[in-house]
Amino acid sequence: MKGIVFGGCSFTWGQGLYFYSDLNRITYPENEFTYNAKNVTYSHIKYKDTIRYPRLVANHFKTFECFKTGNGGSEDETFDFLNCLFSESPIGSKTHLTDERLFYDDVEYIVIQTSQLWRNRFYYDIFNPKDWINIFPFSHDIEERYPHFAEWCLNNSHTIDEFETLMVRQQFERLKRELKFYEDKGIKTKILCWENDLLDLILKDNFMSDRFIRIEYKDKEYDTISELQKTHKHMKIKYDFENFGDNPPDDHHPSKECHEIIAKSIIKNIEKDLI
Repeated sequence: MKGIVFGGCSFTWGQGLYFYSDLNRITYPENEFTYNAKNVTYSHIKYKDTIRYPRLVANHFKTFECFKTGNGGSEDETFDFLNCLFSESPIGSKTHLTDERLFYDDVEYIVIQTSQLWRNRFYYDIFNPKDWINIFPFSHDIEERYPHFAEWCLNNSHTIDEFETLMVRQQFERLKRELKFYEDKGIKTKILCWENDLLDLILKDNFMSDRFIRIEYKDKEYDTISELQKTHKHMKIKYDFENFGDNPPDDHHPSKECHEIIAKSIIKNIEKDLI
C-alpha cells in the first residue's frame, strides 16, 4: 500500500502519549486542557509517534504515515496542511504545518479526524467573499465582539442563534468538497469524528457516510471518540489508572489503549475496501 496521510488535531498528534514512556523530564500538565511545548522534548515526540494511531495503522499496512508538524488544530488547519503537503512551491513559512512534500500518487488514503466545530473559520461576504471570523470558544456576545458579522446577519435575515446551523452546514460542505478534491486526484478518503457537530449531516449524505469510520470496542460501535470516552472513561489519559496508578496525568486526550482502538477501527474499515 502507498502512504497514508492523516489530518486532525491533538487527538491525532498524540498529545499526552509521552506520559507512557520511560523517558526522563516528563512534566505533568497543570490541568487537562494545558499543553506547554517547552515541557515536551524531541525524545518525547519521537516516542509518542510510535504509539499514536497513525503509526499503528501504517505499520499494519506496511507503509508510511504523514501528519502535520504541530500539535492541535482544526479541519481548516488540516486543509491548509494538505494543500501545503502537496504543493509544488518551495518550503517557506508554513513549517508549523509540514516541511514535507508528497505527490498525489504517493498516497493511498487520507484519513481526517474532525475536531471541535468552533475552531474553524466562518466565511461571510459583508465586504469580501473571503471575509471570515473565528469564534473559539463560541459565546452569545458575538454581536459585541464581531459587529461586522452581526451586520451581515442582519442584512441576510439571520439571527445570531441561527449561526450554529450556518456554521455546521458551511463546514460540512467544505469538508465534503475537500474530500472530493482528493478523490479526484486518485486518493481514497476516510472520516472519523471526535465530536458530533457534523455527524448528522455526514450520516445523511451517501458520499460522506460511505467514508465514515465508526469506532468499535467490545462488540459495540461508537460514532465519535467523545462517545467512546464518555462510555469508557479509561479511554482518557486522566482516567487510565491501570497504567498510572492513583495519580494519572490530568489530560483528557486519548489514552494509549484508545489510540489502539481507533487504529483497529480504521484498519478494519480500510480492509473492507481491499476485499
